[in-house]
This record gives sequence, C-alpha cells and structure tokens, in this order.
Amino acid sequence: MFCLSSEAARRLGYKSRSQLYRLINDGYLHEHVHVQQHTGQRLVDIEGLREKLQCICQWSPDSVFLRKPR
Repeated sequence: MFCLSSEAARRLGYKSRSQLYRLINDGYLHEHVHVQQHTGQRLVDIEGLREKLQCICQWSPDSVFLRKPR
C-alpha cells in the first residue's frame, strides 16, 4: 500500500513525520520510497515497513513499536 509520508508516519504510530523523513533522507528506507514521475511526490510503501523499522531503530520504553497500531 502506497501513501504519503505524513499518512505513513500516522499509520506507523509516529507523532511527527520528521523521524520518517530522517530515515528516508539517510537512505535506510530507499526500497520503500517511490517517486512519482509527473509530480515528484515521494510515496512510501508501508507493506513490511514496520518490521524494517523494528530492525534499524533503537528500542526505548516509549517506542512507537510498543504502542497499539491504529
């Protein structure tokens, strides 16, 4: 499922899309980001993204991965 970065951040449980942008810009999520040719919008494929983020992000007590998904 493809969606904009702001919607992807919400579905993953982030309060802000800035952390997702940082991971995209650092190249960690390049296989999940697709750029539309005619508009230049970056769409995020959220299928399997939660599992990928669990592998690359540091866990903490208030982690988004411990919250219930919306």
